[in-house]
Amino acid sequence: MRVWLRRLAVLLLAALVLFVFGWVPYFLGGLATARRFRFPDRENAGVTPASFGLAYEDVAFRSADGVELRGWWVPAPKAKGSVVLIHGLNRSRLEMARKVPFLNAQGWNALLFDLRHHGESGGDRTTFGAQEKEDVKAAARLARERSPGSVVVWGVSLGGASAVFAAAEDPTVAGIVCDSSFRSLRDTVGHHLRLFRRYRWWLRVVPSWPVASEVVFWIGRRGGFDPDGVDVRAAAGRLNGRPVLFVANSEDPRMPKEIAFELQAAAGPAAEVLVVPGRSHGGAWRDGTAAYETAVAALLEAARGVTAATRVAAH
Repeated sequence: MRVWLRRLAVLLLAALVLFVFGWVPYFLGGLATARRFRFPDRENAGVTPASFGLAYEDVAFRSADGVELRGWWVPAPKAKGSVVLIHGLNRSRLEMARKVPFLNAQGWNALLFDLRHHGESGGDRTTFGAQEKEDVKAAARLARERSPGSVVVWGVSLGGASAVFAAAEDPTVAGIVCDSSFRSLRDTVGHHLRLFRRYRWWLRVVPSWPVASEVVFWIGRRGGFDPDGVDVRAAAGRLNGRPVLFVANSEDPRMPKEIAFELQAAAGPAAEVLVVPGRSHGGAWRDGTAAYETAVAALLEAARGVTAATRVAAH
């Protein structure tokens, strides 16, 4: 009897080890990259530029690797330039729609679009900026084709990271607004695993180390990219002095405000930080609209007149 109990105990222990160090990382890696999920954005449900009395046009264009992207082009009269708006993970262009009236009033065109594997765009995986940067670069090209003037990229969370990655490789981008970004994929996976252990009972038996590293491995493997290349702080260091605004909510548990200051330090003396009081993630526009508008207006003014030709020459 004791022999069978020992064997049963060994089998149960082996099953637990396989569950914790095998199935859980594989499952979480697939959940992060392959699942196509849209957050129920009730705050912006049904909102379009027409909701604010603005004319707009449906647009479709392709990323460098052929993924079809869909969005809205909102022209401004006598436009000073164009702003590409980039939503966060598991969201869609709706997340950025309430920023359009402000941009229109400032005299800037707006291009809102769905990143790959989100909304109405194509694509079969999420890569946390590794490939989404190509979507942003394609959107910036479309904006330049539609209207002369400077192009600014403005993203939230995944969109903020993707904006930095794109601008680091595209010197024609005149300015960047990066709201609620992470430092790097490896850092944010470890941080979120520690957070999620509070909310899922089965994750409480999962140690952050080495499971976080295994999850990162499977994200890269199942997403088809190098996860260590997803480093926003390193990319911020390649922005070459362009106007940059990093935004954070003061008590955001997912992307602590300290990240914004670290990205600012990497980006250099032209970078600014805006911290808005609040606990939400990506909700700084709603939580501190007046301060946010003032900061973005200053960045747009700094980016105005910084054309593609002058950026390339400076680079």
